[in-house]
Amino acid sequence: MMSEKKSEVEEVNPVWARFCQVQIDGWLEWVTSIHVNSYLEMADRFIGLNPYYVPNTEEDRTPLFDQLMINDEFLSSLSDVGLSVWANSNFRDFLVALRPYGRVDKQLQYVVDFFDSQVAWFSRVYQFVRASAIKGLREQGRQI
Repeated sequence: MMSEKKSEVEEVNPVWARFCQVQIDGWLEWVTSIHVNSYLEMADRFIGLNPYYVPNTEEDRTPLFDQLMINDEFLSSLSDVGLSVWANSNFRDFLVALRPYGRVDKQLQYVVDFFDSQVAWFSRVYQFVRASAIKGLREQGRQI
């Protein structure tokens, strides 16, 4: 008797799904304008040398975060409920929404694979970047 293997389907966060849909054209333009493997090699070295890196979120947002994960204009366009959903999500939620796009573009798949290989580091750094974005939105009067 064969045992049934459960298919584990990850639920996609609706805010991250919309974010990916809005951002995909810019991402594809970005990954084709750089040498992705060299960029990811450099990022991997940085992570290896700075495993406990804490960004100065006011000045230190890396292009990787600005290009892929934080878009102030998109965040400003969300309703308070949407902002709450986003604020209570994490880096893994972003990856779940991003994975299907990696299957469509090989260069973007390299980025997804890199994120997967360094998920703990990116999750920790993303928490700092997200906290800074939330602080800025609250200062603008948004209810989060």
